[in-house]
Parts: sequence; structure tokens; C-alpha cells
Amino acid sequence: MVGPRRLGVVFIAALLGLALGGCGGGSDKAGVTRGGRPVALTLANFNGDSEELDGFVADVRRLSHGTLRIAVRNRWRHGQVRFEDGLIADVAKGKADLGIAGSRAWDSVGVDSLRALNAPLLIDSYALQERVLRSPLIAPMLRGLGRAGVQGIGVLPGPIRRPVGIVRPLTGPASYRGLTIGVQQSRVAAATLRALGARPVLFAVEGPIAGLGGLENQISSVQGNRYNRTARFLTANVALWPRPVVVFAGRSAYARLTPEQRGVLRQAVQDDISPETATLRANERTDVQSLCRQDFRFVTATPDQRGALRQAVQPVYDDLERDGGTLSAIAAIEDMRRSVPADAAPVCAPDTSRVGGVKRLDGVWRMTTRYGDEPGDPEPVPENYGDWVFVLDRGYFAFTQQYRDACTWGYGTYSLSGRRMAQTFTDGGGIAPTGAENKPGEFFRFGWSLYRDTLTLSGVKGAISPLNFRGRAWHRISTAPSRRYFAKRCPPPVQALPA
Repeated sequence: MVGPRRLGVVFIAALLGLALGGCGGGSDKAGVTRGGRPVALTLANFNGDSEELDGFVADVRRLSHGTLRIAVRNRWRHGQVRFEDGLIADVAKGKADLGIAGSRAWDSVGVDSLRALNAPLLIDSYALQERVLRSPLIAPMLRGLGRAGVQGIGVLPGPIRRPVGIVRPLTGPASYRGLTIGVQQSRVAAATLRALGARPVLFAVEGPIAGLGGLENQISSVQGNRYNRTARFLTANVALWPRPVVVFAGRSAYARLTPEQRGVLRQAVQDDISPETATLRANERTDVQSLCRQDFRFVTATPDQRGALRQAVQPVYDDLERDGGTLSAIAAIEDMRRSVPADAAPVCAPDTSRVGGVKRLDGVWRMTTRYGDEPGDPEPVPENYGDWVFVLDRGYFAFTQQYRDACTWGYGTYSLSGRRMAQTFTDGGGIAPTGAENKPGEFFRFGWSLYRDTLTLSGVKGAISPLNFRGRAWHRISTAPSRRYFAKRCPPPVQALPA
């Protein structure tokens, strides 16, 4: 379900004939071809959704006044462990006009100019990452992409990745020894884990982690992919590295763009650095509390353990700094780091949401929404619309939702405090074509008002109040809580409601 994430629209060309072939006729201003036809560029995205790119896509449309558009193709090479190698090659061959790949992956295709961005324990905060991405360091790094047959556009911020323990907490070097640790394509990450005495193995985006001793991953991925069902610990005060995202173009696609259109793409990346950083921070704060409500443990390394980690990875720095450009970049980042305040380590906040007074809402409630009902709707995620049945029973809730090919369920607990409602999810599932079912630990707040048998929910400033739950008023169809109204295709588990 769409919750704390930034909402954005991915603009997809309706006619393939509007794609890059139209660029060859020349242009008069940014993004406009002769004849006034818009230019559509396809972008290969390894992620399961376009959230990370929504700001960039919207900025391209804004800066070009709607005449240059990005069609994001999600889940590119999904399920492959070397997905970024393949994606880079696909863009170089013209299978997509644009692509994204983590800065971590480029050395595996012969590009070493970006390695400083992933040096272990160096970029340890979102503030520092933002400063680095706005610095003069990035332009020469991007020029190195020519070795892979592509053209660099810019670098967007990515999530900070931390040690995630499965069999034990990963704090000092001794805790890594002998473990198999999951990594996503990065020679620097693999070398770091070997220096710590672990055995690195590749795993795919959203891939299974069973059988691993730990992994390097971001907090929002642990929550979103439900890795906390297997993993047990995250070391909150150790930032291994960020995962900045490099936006790039195939050479032939880039050659067909006008200078103005190229400028739009570069400026769109720059304009999205700060908003995307803010989104990453907000998502992480939300997902920390979701994990806390599921009894996932945030542990801390001692100062001695953190010092020992840095000492243990010195061989990785020795290798990186054999390249003069990387040596200079690391030194420049270290200088920046001295003037940038460190991020506070993620911690669990007290949960004060459970209060009484809920029986007046007991019963079965129904709501129906359709995509396009509200101006500014996000992209049409089928799990966010349709025919909803909510059952409220003595502080517990459960629902089913049906729309097009989606049929989902969710359940948890809720509480009322004055005119505020708080919901905490225990679980969610069903038929979710885009993977947007609710996740354990999600926490929402709404304003509420009741008139006879009509319940209206509203947003709460500073809280997560998903539009899909408050798009229309709920109408009570029974005062007696009952499972018989749920969708037959996707009823919630029997334990969703009290006996």
C-alpha cells in the first residue's frame, strides 16, 4: 500500500512512435522537436517500483515543460544476482535509452572512477552523501563511464547500508569471521567482507536470504522485503557505505538528444538530490519504527569495535588508493566529513498509541474507490483501489480489498485517542501484482469523525495517513463484526480477529 513514500507519476508514452527517433529532426528549445512532438525516453530500473526515480522523472517533465518524458521500466533483469552488469550492457546496446545502476557496480564492468563513493565506513551520513554528490568530484567520476560504452548523466543519493545480522549481531571484526554474508554486486563490498573474515555471496534484489549469516542492506529494504522474519539484528551506528544511483544513457540515445535536452536530464538529477535525500531520511525513520514494533533489534558497536572495523578494512583502502583519482577523491571526502555533523543512529521510539475507547466503531464497514477519483492520484497501483471491507472488533481490525487483478488482505490493532485513530499492522498479503500489500509493523494515524453509520478518516499532519484508506467515507453495513463479508478470493487468516 502507498504509505510514507513520496508519491510521483511515471509518465509513459502511449505511442512508441514518440520515442527517441523523433529527436533527429532538430529542436528549438529544451525537449521540443520540430513539429512540437514530445520525446519519450525509456529508462531501465532494477528496482521493483519507480519510487526512487519519481522525483527525477517529474523534474524532467517540469524542466522540459512536458516535452521530454521518461518511461520507467521496472524490474529490469529482476531476480539476477548480476543484474547491474546486465542492465549496463543492455543500455549500451540500445535496449533502453537510459538506465540506473548503483555506484557500487561499475568497477565490475571496468569503470573504477566511482569507487570512492563506496569506500568502507567513509560516507556515513545522508548529509555527507548529499554534499559529495553536489561537489566537483562527480563530473570526473561520470566521465569514466565511457569505458563501459555509456554516457553519465548524474548521481542521485541512495540509502545508507548497514550490517544486518542473522545468526548474531555484526559489531566488531570478530563477529564477521566465518560467516557467509550476502552482498549486492560490489567488488569493494566483497573485498571489505573478506577483510573482516567473512565470505561474501551475491544475492538478487528482493532475493531470499535464508542460509546466510548476515547481509549488508538498508533499513527500508529489511522492512519492505520482510527480511526481519529471518534476520534479527541491525548495527545502528555502523554505516558501511551508501548506495548512490548513477543515471546514464546509451551513446546512440545520447547522441540523438539536443544540447538542451541533455541539459534537462543533468539538471533534473541536480534538482532531485535534496528532495530524494529528504525522502530517504523520512522512509528510514518510518521503517525503523515499523521494525521496532516487530521486536527487531537495533544494536550498537562500541567505540573500540568501530575502531577495529576501520583498522581491519585498511587493506581495502590500500587497494583503492593505488589509483590516483580514487586516492584524491577519498581524501576530499574525508575533508568534507570533518565539517559535516554525523547522523544520529536509528533508535526505537516509545509506542504510546494503545489507548482505549474503541467499541463504538465495532462492526463491518464498506468503501469503494477507483483510480482517478482524486486529483493527483499516484500511479495506478491496483492494491490501492477497489472494493474494501473493514471489520473492526474491540481494538482489532482486518480488511480485504479487490480491484482489477488485485485481491489483498491486512490485519492488526487500532486505538482511539480523542479524534485520532492509530493503526499498527500485524501482517498483510493476498494477490498483490505490484507487491504493494501492507507489511508487518506499518503504523498509520488518521483523524476520524462518525455521523450515524458513516465514518470519515482524514490525514494527520506529520504522520503517515495513506490516501487509499481515506479516499471515501466508510459506511457501516453491520454492527456485528463478522468475517462473512470479506472477499472470498483473499480472506485474511483466521487469527486476524479475536474469537
